[in-house]
Amino acid sequence: MGKEQDLKTTLFQSMILYARENYKDTIDKAYEYFWEDNYPEDFLRGTALDIAFLNFEDWLIFDYKVNNDKETFIDIYSKCNKELKDDELALLNKVKETVLSLYEVISVSHEEEIHLKDLLLGGDFIVNNRNLAGGIKMGDIFATRLLTLDDKTVMSNCVYPYTGGYKKTILEYIEKEFYRYTKNENPESTMKKFLKDYGDVFNILWIDNIRIPPQKKEES
Repeated sequence: MGKEQDLKTTLFQSMILYARENYKDTIDKAYEYFWEDNYPEDFLRGTALDIAFLNFEDWLIFDYKVNNDKETFIDIYSKCNKELKDDELALLNKVKETVLSLYEVISVSHEEEIHLKDLLLGGDFIVNNRNLAGGIKMGDIFATRLLTLDDKTVMSNCVYPYTGGYKKTILEYIEKEFYRYTKNENPESTMKKFLKDYGDVFNILWIDNIRIPPQKKEES
């Protein structure tokens, strides 16, 4: 890993520890909201359960609004930790506005570079992820958060893998929720702002995809 990637990992773990030590009740509330009062242990096992907890922590730190001022844990940690160095503050400011989005795999090269297309915000990205490349193929779709670190596009710790037949369902659902958001909450908003405020939509869809795969929905 590069310098910024190492620093991001260190800061992320420090923010998780800070949140656990100072905001236990807030985390419990966020956990209930993220899982819609479900318990992931009831329907997830093994790797999927591990992914679920990583996804929650990523959303908790980057996107969850901790207070009435709509501050995230990155905001609060940056403000309250007076010992942060300039490079640490700069990195937190660099990544704090990133959002979860939906990506489709266009190709995977022999060098394990993954070509991704952002299906919601537009744009094409080349991501190098050795852990992901071995089990991924053209046409796969998943939600994640992309960061620019060490002059490279990298994935955050989160990933929401969906079955191929779920693409249309996801896009239609998000478009519907975005329409409701602009109609009822923020008429001047953008899709990026919606995803920053409601990135948990990808978890809702992931749970739905696991519990009721597309083929089962068609049969019912």
